Amino acid sequence: MCEKFKKMYGVYDGIDTSTFKHIPEISCYNHNYYVGLKRGNSVTHDLLFANGDDDNQVDWYIINGNSVTYIGYEFTDKGVLNLSSEEFT
Repeated sequence: MCEKFKKMYGVYDGIDTSTFKHIPEISCYNHNYYVGLKRGNSVTHDLLFANGDDDNQVDWYIINGNSVTYIGYEFTDKGVLNLSSEEFT
């Protein structure tokens, strides 16, 4: 993982994912949206997308306009986001 990625998204490393506000109106089953954090000098919160499977893993993404950036994964029994620039398989 490069330093630029860590600097941009490092605030999410190890964060308890239960602190994010769920948006049920646009979420369904294993595809959920959340209000994330305000990073840096931003005046708005990040929009997060969590793509779960039926096992124990959730992949997390930040949505910014037409851009989607993978930021890490979570094991649901742990409840914390593991920052990663590459998708966990």
